[in-house]
Amino acid sequence: MTMSKGFTLELDPEAAGLLAGTLLAGDSCAVQVRHGKSGTLLLCALPGERGQGMRLHLRMPDATTG
Repeated sequence: MTMSKGFTLELDPEAAGLLAGTLLAGDSCAVQVRHGKSGTLLLCALPGERGQGMRLHLRMPDATTG
């Protein structure tokens, strides 16, 4: 099996604790994460469909127009 390229997300201790607690409780939250030179992204955790597991969404900030 070959491994696809991955990426690393960096969380500060407060965001990591919030995310961990949210995943254990099955609640929703959104925390800012850093991804190398790409800057800050938003990692959203939501309960899964029909209460099964969790869904994680990684959102990029909207482009600023000006």
